[in-house]
Amino acid sequence: MSQDRTVSPDVIPHAQLVDAKLGGVPEGKGSKVFHLDDLPELSSEHDRRHKRVIINRALVDTVELLVDTLRYEPGGTSPLHYHRGTEHFFIIQGGRGKILIGEREYTLTPGTVVWIADGDVHKVYADDDSELVFLEFFSRGDHETVFLEEAGVWRLEEASSPPG
Repeated sequence: MSQDRTVSPDVIPHAQLVDAKLGGVPEGKGSKVFHLDDLPELSSEHDRRHKRVIINRALVDTVELLVDTLRYEPGGTSPLHYHRGTEHFFIIQGGRGKILIGEREYTLTPGTVVWIADGDVHKVYADDDSELVFLEFFSRGDHETVFLEEAGVWRLEEASSPPG
């Protein structure tokens, strides 16, 4: 069941993203409408990635989904990692890059859909001359990410004001 975990003002360990109370979304149960620009942006301390959590347990009271947007700066990469307890997929919205899944590398361009099975090792790269932007969905928000390379925490970039 949902735990009431409020993250520190500006540092959020990756494992706590499912419960992070980040603001920008109307509070309470029920349907919600909001704009991506109202959500605070997080920056990875390890590399040149930026994230906005769209749906998680704290924002919409669901354990079944974790949805976010990711923006990699040119040349940015994720650490090599895999997930336990969830499948996930993403849709490339802008830019260019590559993903390594196991031993196979794939090109990423707008419109590319990537499905990653539970336990598959992967790493995402933005091309050196292009950002990479995508919408990411996890089938279960409550899951474990196992990093096989150094990984940092997410840092809150800017506070957002409540919609209104």
